[in-house]
Amino acid sequence: MKTRLYRSWGFATVLVALLAAAPVVFGPESPRAARTRPPALAGTWYPKGKAHLISAAHLLMRLAAGAPTLPSKPVALVVPHAGWNFSGYAAATAYRLLEPGDFDRVVVLAPSHHGAFAGYALDDATAYRTPLGDIPLCEGVTKALAGDVARIVPGVTEPEHAVEIELPFLQVALGRFCLVPILAGDTRPRDQKAFADQLARLDDGRTLFVFSSDFAHYGSRFGYAPFGDLSPETREQVREMDTRGVALLSDVDADGFRSYLTETGTTICGRHGLATMLELLQRIAPQARAVLLAQYMSADLPIPSEGSSVSYVALGFVRGPEAPAPGNPLLTLPRLETAPVGAPPLTDEEGARLVHLARAALETELAGKDSLGPLLAEWPTGPTHEQRQGVFVTLNRTDPREIRAHGRLRGCIGQPEPQFPLYYGTVQAALDAAQRDPRFEPVEASELDRIEVEVTALSPRRPVASAQEIQVGKHGIVLEKNGKAALFLPQVATESGWTREQTLTALSQKAGLPPDGWKDGARFSVFTGQVFKEE
Repeated sequence: MKTRLYRSWGFATVLVALLAAAPVVFGPESPRAARTRPPALAGTWYPKGKAHLISAAHLLMRLAAGAPTLPSKPVALVVPHAGWNFSGYAAATAYRLLEPGDFDRVVVLAPSHHGAFAGYALDDATAYRTPLGDIPLCEGVTKALAGDVARIVPGVTEPEHAVEIELPFLQVALGRFCLVPILAGDTRPRDQKAFADQLARLDDGRTLFVFSSDFAHYGSRFGYAPFGDLSPETREQVREMDTRGVALLSDVDADGFRSYLTETGTTICGRHGLATMLELLQRIAPQARAVLLAQYMSADLPIPSEGSSVSYVALGFVRGPEAPAPGNPLLTLPRLETAPVGAPPLTDEEGARLVHLARAALETELAGKDSLGPLLAEWPTGPTHEQRQGVFVTLNRTDPREIRAHGRLRGCIGQPEPQFPLYYGTVQAALDAAQRDPRFEPVEASELDRIEVEVTALSPRRPVASAQEIQVGKHGIVLEKNGKAALFLPQVATESGWTREQTLTALSQKAGLPPDGWKDGARFSVFTGQVFKEE
């Protein structure tokens, strides 16, 4: 078995028939070559593999469970667009509000980071691709929106991250929808009003408007430091400045927001899109109000700030002044407790669910199936289900000929330390056992029906004074000496028929020590494990 700590860091077109303003026909556009925009960020700003991506999105949305809910479906969302390790927590507070089938069409309006132009850039692609599949662009909408302030701008959409980063979240949360991607360049108030008139024609109760923007970019790296070098006091000043902007957005005060931008010079990258949103809401939801879902800074995260910080805000807009939404905005990252030493053991039913989850992760990642998402969507909720716990996944061959030729073990990796909630750790351990165990070639999809999945849920480990305290068959063992370490799960000694001395000899050799290296100067810790296998 190999220890691996994995860092995570977590679709059909429906056309509009009746429009609120003058009719626009969303019929066939002029013939053009089909073009699918490929993902530019998969594997860097968010996970690349299908199962990795689905599980990360569900983890982030579950961690956002304490954020406010909305009294009704949102008409618009404001979400950040940094890498998921930075702003994914804030974005998840917004996307967790969505349910499959809530919307048929999603308009994502984002700033352009890779090209300067006036007005708004549309895209003549036919689909956007992510590791979760292709999202069709809404047929006819590009043509309907094109005009004096909006047009195709070559070369700016392909590298742009501010739209793409939102798409996997939307796919996991909504399922099938068609997409209208738009980039905002340099716009004046009259442009924003004119384009809001165009966007308002898309409002049919089945269209979600998503406005992608980070908030203040502070520090010398961004050329913006009106309060001086970044410090705890400066961070509070930046936070207060962001809060002023959030209040103006919440009040749907377009003129006030523009004045705020001029007064502060704040570096909100999506300012043109946000001003457009306010003009749009005045047209389609004059009584709209916002619910603050999340607000924090990258300087608040446990990563080096290097004297700079970016602010992340998530807002949900509803159409009317309904009752206040329960929950508290996410202002700091959620903290996950570790499962206590005396936690009750998992039931057989819970163990079977973990095994099923591990199998679904393999089928989704290796065979392209869609079995993982539904399981995670239905996974039990509550504080105990978010506790961190160690877990290993073992893959064993079942074909007698393959066993004779190569042995029974096909892969085994896990997290001996409690890093993740058990459901997420199980998915990561299963994928790592199949793809990252250095002793084996990666598992192929064709092998899945000849592999048995085994999940071992671990207790917290504790040190023991000597090898004499180790109970073979009950204890998993970690041996450490001279900067080297190795681990055996509790079932290893039993399945191998070893005595304690044989077990420790093999463990020493696994650690790269002499066979008798365990006898002098080694440190031992032990844990127990509940083993669940496929029937």
